[in-house]
Amino acid sequence: MRLFPGSMAVRLTLGQGLIALLVFATAGVLLQRALAGELQQADQQELRGKVGVVRHFIDEFARGRDLQVLHHHFDDMLIGHKRLAIRIVASDGAEIYRGSGLPVNGSADANGFGLALALDGTPFETIHSELGVESPWPGGLIVLGLDTRPREALLARHRNVLLGICALGVALTVALGALAARRGLVPVKHLSQQAGRITAHSLDMRLVDHHNAKEMEGLVAAFNAVLERLEAAYKQMEAFSANVAHELRTPLATLISGSQLMLSAPRTASELKEAIGSNLEELQQMSQLINDMLFLARADQGDRAIDLRQTDLAAEVDRTLKYCQPLLDEAGLTGARVGAACAQCSATLIQRALVNLLVNAIRHTERGGCIVVKIEAQGDRVSLAVENPGLAIPDHIRARMFDRFFRADDARARAGESHGLGLTIVAAIAQMHGGNVFSGYADRANRVGLVIPLPAQAEAATVRAPSN
Repeated sequence: MRLFPGSMAVRLTLGQGLIALLVFATAGVLLQRALAGELQQADQQELRGKVGVVRHFIDEFARGRDLQVLHHHFDDMLIGHKRLAIRIVASDGAEIYRGSGLPVNGSADANGFGLALALDGTPFETIHSELGVESPWPGGLIVLGLDTRPREALLARHRNVLLGICALGVALTVALGALAARRGLVPVKHLSQQAGRITAHSLDMRLVDHHNAKEMEGLVAAFNAVLERLEAAYKQMEAFSANVAHELRTPLATLISGSQLMLSAPRTASELKEAIGSNLEELQQMSQLINDMLFLARADQGDRAIDLRQTDLAAEVDRTLKYCQPLLDEAGLTGARVGAACAQCSATLIQRALVNLLVNAIRHTERGGCIVVKIEAQGDRVSLAVENPGLAIPDHIRARMFDRFFRADDARARAGESHGLGLTIVAAIAQMHGGNVFSGYADRANRVGLVIPLPAQAEAATVRAPSN
């Protein structure tokens, strides 16, 4: 449950008001207690002084034994100090002197100080002091008291003043806090307005904090990073949709025109069979394209490879080279493997990645060349690289070679040899294993491949590799 309303300005204002209330209240209580303690100490100090005066008068009485003179001195003390009360009691309980209604009984601490109520209910701060054996009344008791009502009245006035000051301080804190919160949140308001102007057609916009608020730097950077990823994903989705439409338009147009042509006139069984076979070939290509796109979509959603098991990569490479041998023979090429290693991976997915890499290398290697598949263990990772001799891949092609539907040779694309998803699938397979892809050029050979952890660090996913 929220303590304050949803507005940040209101939360900050109320939070500052609560803090101010706690601070002022604490300060007021401490000041009130400090003043009360000081006043009590002052009264106790005064009572000590009065005890000394009373003892002095009793000493004079001991020399002259004039009780009326002693009473006269005590009366003079009471006349000059209306708060004061005096009682002197002998050890046998006989009352020697009593001024005001101060009772002789009452609690007292180790220092002789205590509190007592007079017969009329007046509260007194008292001091009890015993008379020595040399006094006229050995074992007697001096009890002096100061009326505490003036002190309590002063404390009440002080408390009321403190309450007024605290109330005023809290009110000013809330008012100034509201103004400060409103001005302090101006950068947030401006950033919100900027964010509100961003639409699907203006994803290239970025937030700019014109106030240079330190607290906003992380938020602005994180939001702009999200916008960059969103813009990239949106552009990729647009390009993907356009490419899919482009890829499907040609086979669909071929199927439609071919079917219309076959239906335009009577056809023999052999002609119908040939047309159906041609349509089936187009449909198979479309099915393969759709399967590839679904596979990439699942990889984009974060799916990881399943059926991970310890796999002999050398055996998988040899098996893949044997599978691609007809393509190598047709292109006048040879294939070889260098290196060996084992990894925890999906053998089916790795084999598919190797097939795509080999097919890509075969397309771009001159007759008579040798394509080499290298297996290299690199610490806790292992790389599978396909090397084919030839000119270095241009940088602008190398930067995009793993993009979807990218083809370096438009003529081959028009011939229908490739949909431009082979290397993209290789990158997806590497991603599903928690690895990555790479490309380079060394020793007059292009080197393209993937790196996977050794052993695999990624968890098994819930998707199986579709059939190639």
